Amino acid sequence: MEAFGDPKVKTLWLKHGIKEPFFGVKIEKLKIIQKKIKKDDRLARELYATGNADAMYLAGLIADDAKMDKQELQTWVSRAVSQNISEYTVPWVAAGSPHGYELALEWIDSKKDHIAAAGWATLSGIVSMKPDTALDLSQLKALLARVAQNIHKAPTGYAIP
Repeated sequence: MEAFGDPKVKTLWLKHGIKEPFFGVKIEKLKIIQKKIKKDDRLARELYATGNADAMYLAGLIADDAKMDKQELQTWVSRAVSQNISEYTVPWVAAGSPHGYELALEWIDSKKDHIAAAGWATLSGIVSMKPDTALDLSQLKALLARVAQNIHKAPTGYAIP
């Protein structure tokens, strides 16, 4: 993966809050790798465990969401300290898992901004994929009211208190 790294991409991503270690691999390169691998849960777990943001992103692309258990998703979200991982990789994997909704509701109450952001993004993904008849609309309306009431008080723009 290091061979695909681009110093200009790395510099840009550092400015956008992506945390080391990572090589600056363009998403288009990761997608090429994904197409060759397709789904590989073992490799996804190994890649994510490296802590390298490029590898973690690729792990999300090749993970089989439906096979992710709650503990593994909890581990992924706790290690998702880069914005691209906490707001994209973890949420799309969690949203596709059987535990996504439950974990999203738990994560949005986290005191850790990256976990709260993952919760909101996971919830957003679930809401966008499921028909209204499969959603608890009254609960979602209450969450929207919470956002409207508290968004301007959010310390970093991530977490909604």
